[in-house]
Amino acid sequence: MFSILIVDDNPSMAAAMYDILVHEGFETFQASSGAQALGLLHDHPVDVLITDVIMPEMDGVELYRRTRQAYPQLITILMTAYAADELIQQGMAEGIKTVLTKPIDIDFLILLLSTYKKRKASEEP
Repeated sequence: MFSILIVDDNPSMAAAMYDILVHEGFETFQASSGAQALGLLHDHPVDVLITDVIMPEMDGVELYRRTRQAYPQLITILMTAYAADELIQQGMAEGIKTVLTKPIDIDFLILLLSTYKKRKASEEP
């Protein structure tokens, strides 16, 4: 199964993305903080982490840093509504490949996730 974790401190944003991705057939989880996301990942390893950049206590880049060693295959996508250029540049320098600007282009996100899902399926024995 291909699964996704959405992390956003804005409950309505997380819920909307969750509903759309579930409707599109993705197994999806949601968390409202980096700490909650780490707990969920421990119990439910996922394929893709979609995280807001600016969150209280732990930003999205710090969450990426904390997950990349334990989950090296995890694909991380940052999303932001703010100018957090320095933080985003740090994340990209450390291996994050995709940054989406809010409001999220849902069609593009679904296409991106579908591509990752197909890639994973082709790599499985």
